[in-house]
Amino acid sequence: MKKIILGSLLALSIAVPALAHPPITVYVDQQEVVFADQAPVIVDDRTLVPMRKIFEAMDADVTWDEPSQTITSTRGSDVVTMTIGQKQVYKNGKVVYTMDVPAQIKQDRTMVPIRAVAVAFDANVAWDGINYVIDITTDGTTSGNYSKQIHADDGTLLATVSLTYSPLTSNSTAADKINKNINDQMSQKASVMTERLELAAKAAYTKNPASFQPYYYMGTYQAKGEGSDFASVVLEERTFMGGTETKTISADTYNMKNGSDAALTDIVTDSEKELETLMEKGFSALIDQNPNAFYGDAKDRLSKNLDEVGFYLDNNTVVFYLNSGIIAPESAGVIAFSVPR
Repeated sequence: MKKIILGSLLALSIAVPALAHPPITVYVDQQEVVFADQAPVIVDDRTLVPMRKIFEAMDADVTWDEPSQTITSTRGSDVVTMTIGQKQVYKNGKVVYTMDVPAQIKQDRTMVPIRAVAVAFDANVAWDGINYVIDITTDGTTSGNYSKQIHADDGTLLATVSLTYSPLTSNSTAADKINKNINDQMSQKASVMTERLELAAKAAYTKNPASFQPYYYMGTYQAKGEGSDFASVVLEERTFMGGTETKTISADTYNMKNGSDAALTDIVTDSEKELETLMEKGFSALIDQNPNAFYGDAKDRLSKNLDEVGFYLDNNTVVFYLNSGIIAPESAGVIAFSVPR
């Protein structure tokens, strides 16, 4: 990466480009759902699925009311309604979930975020962000991942905790060690977040049940940049505990020879000083490109918080990232740039 530092950094690291993704495949109870005219799509970082097709695959009856632009799904004694352009999901007359992206129509099909499907009929949803596969289970299982819903004594949904992992696929002792390590992390994270959300949600619901919106924590572990020498595992976390959803990522990189942790200096030949220069130039380039998206003193904040910069491998690149709130407001999300490895 030294050549980048010496001259071509700014041309290469202004932004991480959006890459085309493979078609999204959906399974309901291990049966693939075939979409004839409108496939699932990603909108504003949320995966939207055709509501009727998914709910019918879950043995729900679906009706559409044109005047009110409302779709109603009935499964057993549960009645779920959503209205085009609105973010609320109603279950048996109560708001049980507020979507980041509202229900919308594409190709004459009502599209809703996949998480709304999970909340609607207490299903579990696992997302494989590497292969773009959605696995919906209606019997309470989670395909080896973790999902738990917390309810009040009156049956109101208070919180959902969900963790998934798209593991390393190498057939090696190192990969097995890493996968076990991540699964152990998931178990500990699940315990901590379940207790945290349960206490906070119960308190908030007791205080003001009329305006309460269900809390949630979603953690997605994804293996990235898996090669014969190194691999990274990235944890993307989304948390809602009233107010605004927070988004963060964290990453660990491993040596694929022995499964041990790997530092950036194990992967590249640059010195720590050269890497600091690289980070400052990369993030400074992003600030210069769109200064209004950052704090006014973003560059001063950057120089004081270089130890907060994380990294992970993605194909043949190294991605450097800073979580929101460090050099930019929460609304900016994760700030990142990539350089060739």
